[in-house]
Amino acid sequence: MKTDGPVIAYYDALCPLCRREMRHYAKFGPEKIVLSDCNAPDLSEDIDRDAALAALHVRLPDNTVVTGVDAFIAIWERLPRWHMLATLLRPWIIRKPLDAIYRFLAPYRPRQTCRDGVCSTD
Repeated sequence: MKTDGPVIAYYDALCPLCRREMRHYAKFGPEKIVLSDCNAPDLSEDIDRDAALAALHVRLPDNTVVTGVDAFIAIWERLPRWHMLATLLRPWIIRKPLDAIYRFLAPYRPRQTCRDGVCSTD
């Protein structure tokens, strides 16, 4: 996969785990990854909010959108020290089962919810 240019990661910023992970990746700079909260009102019109909440979505520099484990691989292959993990997980026989596990577990991640201005972690 071509790794020129930054990717845009559409992630759930109401998930503390997701927020922490994406902030770690963002430390590598906007030339590698740009973060976009899929809960924001200005979400790209071609990204379905419910689908983005169900699995990480990443827009590649060529405007293609990948999801799930493919989205993580797209991020990792651009980052120093992470690109080896992307290489190891890219083969179909490894990637497909991992994607199935990710999509099964993703709905159980913690999410911050706000009611009457008071936020808590569910």
